[in-house]
Amino acid sequence: MRSGFTWEKLGLGAGCLSMAIGLTMMSLWLIRPEALAKAVPMLFAMQFNTALSFLVTGGAYCLLFTSLHRQAILPAIFTAAFAAFILSQQLFAIDLNVDRLFITPFFTNGASHPGRMAPNTAFCFILINTAVVLTALLRRNSNPRLVCAALVCMISVSALIGYALSITTAQDWLPLARMSPQTALCFFALSTGLIFFGLEKIGYNPAIVAATLAAATYLLLLSLTYIELMRQEVLFTQELPASENVNARSTLLGVLLLSGSVFACLIIYAFRSAERSRGMATQLSESRKRLAAIIDTAVDGFITIDERGTILSINPACERIFGYSEQEMLRQNIKMLMPPPYHGEHDQYLANYRQTGQAKIIGIGREAEGQRKDGSTFPLDLSIARIDLDHQIIYSGIVRDISERKAYERDILDANAELEEFSYRTSHDLRSPIASSLGLVAIADDMIRQGIDVKELQPVLSRIERSFRKLDHLIHNIIYLTRTKMMDEADSPIEVAAMVRDTVDRLHYSDGERRVTVHIDIPEAMVISKKVSRFQIILDNLISNGIIFHDPSESSPEVFIRASRVKGRFVLSVADNGIGIPREYEPQLFQMFKRFHPQHAHGSGLGLYILRKSVEHLGGTVAYRRQDKGSIFTVTLPEDNRR
Repeated sequence: MRSGFTWEKLGLGAGCLSMAIGLTMMSLWLIRPEALAKAVPMLFAMQFNTALSFLVTGGAYCLLFTSLHRQAILPAIFTAAFAAFILSQQLFAIDLNVDRLFITPFFTNGASHPGRMAPNTAFCFILINTAVVLTALLRRNSNPRLVCAALVCMISVSALIGYALSITTAQDWLPLARMSPQTALCFFALSTGLIFFGLEKIGYNPAIVAATLAAATYLLLLSLTYIELMRQEVLFTQELPASENVNARSTLLGVLLLSGSVFACLIIYAFRSAERSRGMATQLSESRKRLAAIIDTAVDGFITIDERGTILSINPACERIFGYSEQEMLRQNIKMLMPPPYHGEHDQYLANYRQTGQAKIIGIGREAEGQRKDGSTFPLDLSIARIDLDHQIIYSGIVRDISERKAYERDILDANAELEEFSYRTSHDLRSPIASSLGLVAIADDMIRQGIDVKELQPVLSRIERSFRKLDHLIHNIIYLTRTKMMDEADSPIEVAAMVRDTVDRLHYSDGERRVTVHIDIPEAMVISKKVSRFQIILDNLISNGIIFHDPSESSPEVFIRASRVKGRFVLSVADNGIGIPREYEPQLFQMFKRFHPQHAHGSGLGLYILRKSVEHLGGTVAYRRQDKGSIFTVTLPEDNRR
């Protein structure tokens, strides 16, 4: 990208140079400075038509390196057609007065047709504008474009070398040198920009292309020199001597053949090397792309740092894990991603490793802590490897956020602890009523054997019945808890007010607590989308607790049920003026088998635990708050159905 940007700038510079020279020469032809023309005749070797063509070509060339590249096609075609028209006059030996179409030359400079563009100049205009049109249409480098630009470059360099070797006779030195120095300079600048712009994108090495152009230009000069010597021999009707039995023509021919063979071998070798290099570069590029695709799409973070701990590269996963953007992390010390105490120890660890070579982390995977941009910390798996490069040592690290895994591990540990407690308490609570019932059955059996009256036996049978009802209630709650954990259903719309009224009517009747007054403050139009069974469990537990645990000494026991939406969340609260919960028992709320008023009601101690699990399954929270008289439970559920 950096190289392409440079050639674009140079291309714009070449176009501006061509326009500047063309405009300057047009101005001189219009001003008609005869004294200057006699003093520096070579300056007016560029004809007015040539200067005009350079002005138009330079404009098209500048458009080519901007976003308006399509606009370069029309002026390039116009200039190429104009040059072809002029060249046709030379080829067919005709004069259509095109040379004096715009201006009548005041100075001829020895030209056979005053004002006419040289044939090689017209040919170069055709080639260079053809290359401009190809670039504008394809918007990429192509072999035809390279050939056209290379021919123009060779011709212009030959002309410049001709002037450099023989300034005073350059006008008649070689046919291809019969263009003015400023013309050759403009063509060289324009052709160079077209050759090297975007060259690497099609796999060519700029250095090899430059060397090939130099060799081809050298061979062209030798060939033209040989042809010129033959022409001179014909003019002078004798061979040009070189030494005994050898003439200059045969000597130059030998040099030409030998140097041509050497250069041909060098060019073939260079191109084969370029092909091999291009193949290796392509394979390396594909390998890098595959590796980059793997790293960029990985869920784990990849980080490379130097010996001082400076971050050299990261992948997108690091941005997601740590919350920083790539620009915020690059060239910063890696310790910015570490919380204390790792933050202060890291630089010293790297220094100790460089001095002693003893690794405590490198090559060994371990768990550590990371720090996000917001300051929060999280557990991570860290694996570090050392990479020895030719002139540098770097370290690569793979980072994996294991917050979710740690949460699962905590859930498993909590579940195992709950399961252990559940097993112990269940076995105890199941055995207690069974043992009590067996003892009462034995007592009843003895009473029957002794012939005791049935009325005296009735209290014993009632106690046996209560024991079995307690056992049945416990078994029912265990089944209820198991069903709660395994229950899975889709969300459905729930009319909250209607469901609350149905629940209150059912619990009022079943518990026989008709004296408790229940107040419902819920909008009739309130509808939420939740799992019906789990929401029903929440209502059953909250409302039944408010009714069952009322204060018998209260003249007007009441339960208040309210629901509302607060900041996009559904909030349900159930308050009562009942007996409440002793302060010392509050930390044990929502745990299994916790009975806070066993003398008031015979429960299993699973109700609030089932309530918490149902609320958490729906993605919400449940909270308890003590009141001056009674309790208030608040359930908060998300409205967007997050779980």
